[in-house]
Amino acid sequence: MKTIKAKQRKYENPWDLKSDKTVPLVPQFIFFFLMLVSLMLPNLIFSGVSWYDTLHIMKWAWTMVPVALISITGGVILAVYGTKRTDFRLDAFGAAWFALVIYVSIQPLWVNITGLSTYTKEWFFFATLFTAYVFCYNLFNGEKMLRIALWGSIVNASLNTVFAEILIRNLNEPFWFIMNVPGNYIGNTGQQEMFGLWLGIAVMNGIFLHTAYYALNKENPGKFTAVRRANIFFLAVNAWGLWNSTTRGGMIAMVLGVIVMALSIYRCGKSKRLIDELAAAAAVAALILIVTITAGKLFDVGRASSLVQKTGDMAVNFTKIGNRDQIWKSTFGVIKQYPVGGVGIGHYKWHYLNGQREAMNTDPDMRWQFTYWAHNEYLQWQAEFGVFGTFVLLVGGLLWLGCYINTLRQKKPMSDSVIWACSFVFLIGFDAIFSRPFHRIEIIIWLPLALAISNRFFMPKRLRIPMEKIEAAGRILGVLFVGTALLGLAYLLDGCIADKRMRAATLTNNAQLQRALIEKARESIMERDEAEVLLAKHLLVVANSTKNPEDMKAAELQLIKAYQVRPEAKQLVDIYNTAIRLNDEETRKKYYPLLERAISDQK
Repeated sequence: MKTIKAKQRKYENPWDLKSDKTVPLVPQFIFFFLMLVSLMLPNLIFSGVSWYDTLHIMKWAWTMVPVALISITGGVILAVYGTKRTDFRLDAFGAAWFALVIYVSIQPLWVNITGLSTYTKEWFFFATLFTAYVFCYNLFNGEKMLRIALWGSIVNASLNTVFAEILIRNLNEPFWFIMNVPGNYIGNTGQQEMFGLWLGIAVMNGIFLHTAYYALNKENPGKFTAVRRANIFFLAVNAWGLWNSTTRGGMIAMVLGVIVMALSIYRCGKSKRLIDELAAAAAVAALILIVTITAGKLFDVGRASSLVQKTGDMAVNFTKIGNRDQIWKSTFGVIKQYPVGGVGIGHYKWHYLNGQREAMNTDPDMRWQFTYWAHNEYLQWQAEFGVFGTFVLLVGGLLWLGCYINTLRQKKPMSDSVIWACSFVFLIGFDAIFSRPFHRIEIIIWLPLALAISNRFFMPKRLRIPMEKIEAAGRILGVLFVGTALLGLAYLLDGCIADKRMRAATLTNNAQLQRALIEKARESIMERDEAEVLLAKHLLVVANSTKNPEDMKAAELQLIKAYQVRPEAKQLVDIYNTAIRLNDEETRKKYYPLLERAISDQK
């Protein structure tokens, strides 16, 4: 009897360069771990008192470094294995985003980049969002992973609410991990509008999870009951934080997001019963609003009076749009002066006062003020990017909106993740009318994810770039991913070292050592603008101490330089006052027009 030996297949290693098997663009566990860190943690992190920048620098690191590591891993694999082996995809939306990265890269050819640090920070910020979009578009495709990310956001927001309650009661001193800003209801976000927006996002995420777990619980009775109850608890906590934040933009944006979610479920969801579940979860948030107002009125707990006052003011003085009307008029003044090429990314604040003077020509009753932000991302985008950037934003936005409307019209079934993604895009898109979410990386990092999930679902196939036919372009893009990420990491490391030097300079009373530390910090591209401002403050203190006219002149010159690279209202006043003390009529006349209204208002 003959024994028949089965032929053994020779194992083929998919990572072999000679193989034709598909390899992952980024190994899944690496991608999801790094992306979840970027999404879930940064809003809970701040730099701390050991840094000169006590807020942002670690938020940037925890958001952008994971994306950079994804970019390096994916870029190497893409460059080595090509687009066919990695199944790399890019749609028209991503291509337009890449075109904007190229555009801002060459913008210095026609724009006077006064603050190199600001420009480079904005560039890496923008490039990070593009990178996140591309890799999420290719790799983020799990409903379970999205739920984990959303859980991270709601727990993060609940902790921030607890921190805010501690801060408002001035009880934060024992807790080193809470920002030392007693009296401010902002948690670890560092700013009230961003705190309100983050809580609005968390409330919407909680309402979404309630509907998602209802469907899962129906398929597996009892399995997710405890999870749903825990979600309701966090939803109540986050709703309390949202209403007490008194941030009207974040509140209305959340409501719009929930309305879009309901519309998407009604037209394209798996079950109309989910509308009832959504309404039940929304009712929890509404109930907490009633509790907030009642507790504030009866027990003086919470910030109900501030919420009612700000809401009433918004209704009575609707035309002032929360005191943003004059800022918007000034922004139109900037746009009028630089309509085509823009003023350069990050450089809105350099031109605000000139735009304000332009606006005052038509509205003499405007009050003088200084701000870094237009409090409307679309106006600031137009001011900084110019016509081309605004055109791409408009086309991309209308394309996405058209695809969404078409999906509703056709009643094309949406998955849970797509329903969430569409709601999130509307939430951010609305908030951007009144606030500045595009300028906080730890929040806006969620937008590329939402756009990637939704675009992968309803962007027409004809609008996808045939990357498999242009292997060379894909490999070049991989090299760019790696090179940009490595450059960004080196840039961040150098900036962190400079930041530590500036912090050390503020802790010493030795004037020579302080000057030496500041001079070393000035060598960093990332922190050069901050170092110039710190040097101006140092020289002004020295001059006020020595009373030496030469020291005062040196301080004046550095103040002017600092104002040119990083404008601040205080520096402008210091320049003007120093010029008066030195009898420097030329400098006084040069800067007086920017302060004229402020000086006359004081009189």
